[in-house]
Amino acid sequence: MYAASMLGIFSLLITIAVPVLLVFLSIWIYQIKKNSENQVEQNKEIIQLLKKDRT
Repeated sequence: MYAASMLGIFSLLITIAVPVLLVFLSIWIYQIKKNSENQVEQNKEIIQLLKKDRT
């Protein structure tokens, strides 16, 4: 009986932990994507400034 209750608790934790983990992982990936897009824009501005300074 003890093993069955441990199995129930384990499956409950997995059922709760997996969706929460997926939400945090999705937020983390979205933030990385946004930071990457911001960095690309900053790099374009730097390149334009360097080209402007050269001429």
